Amino acid sequence: MIRHCAALCAVAITLAISPAATAQPGPPPDAASVSLTPDQNRAVVLSLAEVLRQRFAFRDRSATIADEIEAMERRGEFRDARTAAELRVLIESRVGPVVDDRHFRIRYFGPEVVAGFQEGPPSAEELAAYYEEMRLRGSEIPEVRWLDGNVGYLRINRFMDAPPFTEKLAAAMGMLADTGALIIDVRGAPGGEPAGVANVIGHLVDQPTPTVHVFSPGEAEPSRTYAAQPRTPGYIGRPVFVLIDGETGSGAEEFAYDLQAMGRATLVGQTTWGGATPGGYRPLAEGFVAFIPMAVVTNTITGTNWEGVGVRPDVEAPADEALDVAHRLALEAILRDADGVRRAIAEEGLEGLGD
Repeated sequence: MIRHCAALCAVAITLAISPAATAQPGPPPDAASVSLTPDQNRAVVLSLAEVLRQRFAFRDRSATIADEIEAMERRGEFRDARTAAELRVLIESRVGPVVDDRHFRIRYFGPEVVAGFQEGPPSAEELAAYYEEMRLRGSEIPEVRWLDGNVGYLRINRFMDAPPFTEKLAAAMGMLADTGALIIDVRGAPGGEPAGVANVIGHLVDQPTPTVHVFSPGEAEPSRTYAAQPRTPGYIGRPVFVLIDGETGSGAEEFAYDLQAMGRATLVGQTTWGGATPGGYRPLAEGFVAFIPMAVVTNTITGTNWEGVGVRPDVEAPADEALDVAHRLALEAILRDADGVRRAIAEEGLEGLGD
């Protein structure tokens, strides 16, 4: 779920960045070829303990986690790692279960990249470069099409609160305005931002609708509730189906979870990845970085989230069959109250699916 790209790439794999470290990484160094001494291993591990103590989202656990990591280091559990790759594996295998959060991970970016990390928002130039790259990559909406029987299909890769995404989304929704049902495909989608999720849900509701509450301890504005504001073109009063699988992660999971909690969509496919705690990369010693979960997300309806359990579908189906299953369900939903030419087109589509 990690890719190296422009300055804001990190936000695309999480729910939010508040604020996350940003950088301009090129291809990362080969961690297996980077030798480390026991003293360097110690510096990395202790810097991780301190970052978790200061920034981990669940402050009632942060000190205990940091103390346990320091105790592991004193016992020599990381001392024998000879390379950056070996140390990363050791940290993730031993510290990961202690942190117990799906978003937590360790990477080796190299000292040069880590030196370029910055706290706070990107510059105007970085934003412009990122938006340009985003547009050239399809603005995270790679596919919009009609399925037989007048069912719309929309593929979303990431949920972003950025002009390239919101503009392309509005154009896509305009193209699908006359369809009788809509399938939104987020299989394999690794995440996004709460505001990006709200942007999409805004096209599916006709009144302001709270989505999630985000609590970021230590921030100047630690508590925020996101809401989907009605957007045009609206897709109101027609059935919506969302395709999910085990690779649907983070913000894409929020999208499915929110719609399911609202009763606004039927989820089809497989249980999702199960990562609900947003955060960002923080620099460690010796060229390492850690993705630290830094905020607690709860759905405004359920009061909880999908961390560790994933979002369960309403209709289970193998990932590679989910579209066909949802297509049939969509046509059957259209036929419940369609008449005239709309009914004829839907019946034609259903007949084409066969038994």
